[in-house]
Amino acid sequence: ITGAPPPLQMRPADRCAVGSSTLLGALCGLILVHSFGSNNGLQSTLSRQVTQVPRGLRMVQQRSSPWVSNALSRQKKEETVSIIKEKMDSSSLVFGMKYNGFSVKQLEDLRKKLPEDTSMRIAMNTLVKRAGEDAGYGAISSACKGDNAWWFVGENIASGVKAYIAFEDACKKAAKADPEAPVPEITGGCMDGEFLDANAVKQLKSLPTRTELLARIAGSIKAVPTKLGRSIKQVPQKMAVGVSKLADGDDNKDLIVGDIFPKADAPAEA
Repeated sequence: ITGAPPPLQMRPADRCAVGSSTLLGALCGLILVHSFGSNNGLQSTLSRQVTQVPRGLRMVQQRSSPWVSNALSRQKKEETVSIIKEKMDSSSLVFGMKYNGFSVKQLEDLRKKLPEDTSMRIAMNTLVKRAGEDAGYGAISSACKGDNAWWFVGENIASGVKAYIAFEDACKKAAKADPEAPVPEITGGCMDGEFLDANAVKQLKSLPTRTELLARIAGSIKAVPTKLGRSIKQVPQKMAVGVSKLADGDDNKDLIVGDIFPKADAPAEA
């Protein structure tokens, strides 16, 4: 028999099995080296075996990374939408602020100065739109332009708006000394399902705070018993007069109640 033997033909499944066995053996060898000491010859051999992983298997490993990343990304987005929706559910006003040019430290300092029931969060416009549709803030989509830091204001609407105006005024003052200093801008807001532009949002600073509103309500309630007492006080006086007249007419048994009290003048006959 002459000539070289024909090359060995292997099915794809067999090549995959051989590659997996090679990879498993190489990993076991590395564990042994790590456990029992260094061996240059053995390490060199094992390194060559690791690099000889079948190309098809390497491609599968490379393709799996984006799949995992996309799944994690979708999960993170769903969590963000859920958080934004919860904030909207507990807010009376939501509006966006352009934060381009501001440093992380500046935004963190701003967060620390916000009122107790006001918070701020940076989120993608698409996620805010999705959360707004579920929370009754669908009109907020008109403000979803550019990069926004979203303000979530609770019951004390005026306090939250005043906090933004104070921040904007401070930035404008800094911009006079440094023209490159950033100045925030309201992209729009939503309250009671209605869209509000920047001017409408700023006008909400005149609304009474929760404390002021409760004080007004308490003052109104306190005035009600006084007025009611005056009216009730007049009732016994009128009743006493009537009883006195009935007592005076009690001696005459022929009189009736209508005879004691004065009658209205009868209309003149034509």
